Amino acid sequence: RIVGGGYRGIEVLFPIVTGGPAPEDKMKEAQDELTKVLESFQEKFLQDKPFIIGTEISLADLVAIAELMQPLGGGYDPLEGSPTLTAWRDRVKAAIGKDLFNKAHEAILTAAETLKSLFQGPPETVAAAKASFRKYFK
Repeated sequence: RIVGGGYRGIEVLFPIVTGGPAPEDKMKEAQDELTKVLESFQEKFLQDKPFIIGTEISLADLVAIAELMQPLGGGYDPLEGSPTLTAWRDRVKAAIGKDLFNKAHEAILTAAETLKSLFQGPPETVAAAKASFRKYFK
C-alpha cells in the first residue's frame, strides 16, 4: 500500500481543494499508518542491510525512497527520528549521487506550489479540478 503519498495528499491537497485545514483525525490516522509501515519496512525489508536487497542499491530502494520522499513536499520528514532509516536514505542518495537524487525529487519537494497553481485558473476549470480531487477526501 502506498502511504507516503497518502499522507502528503491529506496535508497538502486537502487545504487547496477545500479551502480549510486538513482534519486532525485524518492527519493522525495517516501519520500512524505511515509510522507502522516504516517500522515494518525497517524490520522486514531493510533489516540490518545497507539496502533493501543487500549490499548494493536496487530498484526496490529507488521505489521506496520515491514514496518516502513524498511527505517532504508538505514539510514532514517521515524518517526523522529514525537513525536507521535516515542512514538508509543517505546511502541511497550517495549511491545515485546527491545532484541526481535532488533533481529526481525536485518535483516532489515543490509539489505544494505546483498544485496551488493548478487551482488558479478559470473558475469552471478550478471547480472541475476541485470536484475531481474531493472524491479522495470522503
